[in-house]
Amino acid sequence: AGMQGGGGPPGDAAGPPPGIAGDAMVAASDFFNDVWSTNDGVAWRRETEHAGWTSRAGLSAITFDGALVVLGGSVNDDAAILAGPSARIYHNDVWRSQDGANWTQLAEHAPWAKRAGAALAVMGDALFLFGGECGFLADVDGVLPYFNDVWRTRDGARWERVTAEAPWPSRPGHWVLPLADRFVLFGGFRPDETGIGEDNPVDMWTSADGEKWSLLAARPWSATTSADVKYDFAAIVSSSSSDSSIYTFGGDRETFNFFDPVNYLRIDNDVWAFGPVRHAHGVEVGAAAKLEVIPDPKYLLPV
Repeated sequence: AGMQGGGGPPGDAAGPPPGIAGDAMVAASDFFNDVWSTNDGVAWRRETEHAGWTSRAGLSAITFDGALVVLGGSVNDDAAILAGPSARIYHNDVWRSQDGANWTQLAEHAPWAKRAGAALAVMGDALFLFGGECGFLADVDGVLPYFNDVWRTRDGARWERVTAEAPWPSRPGHWVLPLADRFVLFGGFRPDETGIGEDNPVDMWTSADGEKWSLLAARPWSATTSADVKYDFAAIVSSSSSDSSIYTFGGDRETFNFFDPVNYLRIDNDVWAFGPVRHAHGVEVGAAAKLEVIPDPKYLLPV
């Protein structure tokens, strides 16, 4: 399924640990544009210290058409972190590499709005982009700078908008994965009306084409409230000859409540599975309600 980068609030958005002054936690972040690879998870090789694309966080990356693709992201800290005017710079460039060391720019400015925290997924011969953010907190009118649009490309250079506004709430830090010939979207970050609490979306959506979406009955991580929903987690699809499952790893559930002394503890190292979903074996998968999920999402490895 490739890789993608989250775009929810960074870890240093958490309140300071008890006994540490808040000022000691406010510092400018470092940003990187290096690329590393490994064949065994133990020995790592640095493919390049400085890729063709500029240093950034919240970028999205995936394998597509036999190559690595990197796009979007941002540099500098958000106003929500620094408590001042935002210096964040957002990107909508698209890059491609066969080896991780040598990069070619496919688009300097793609037609989708500059953003970080978008989700990517491949279906058939097309690469899809879903949602993201260009800021963390709402403006004076209460509008969140989040996206719920969907875009598609077959070459990384030319993009077409699939939908300007999908039915799922806009969000960054989510994932979209191909499962049983359909996209499954879940997770992500949204603050509540106060800006310091969470209103993370407790939902899972599915689509065959990125345009028409159906809400699944299942909830990610068996969540009962928005506090159970993660953002900036990692996820993959694992498949056998008969079925496929989604696995998630870790994630963040922090808020912008700097006065909560345990906020910084809401970072997880658990592992969950959603599935298995049985393959259709050449028969077209029907409506979302017919996605056969056995059993409900469950812990594989508790905290």
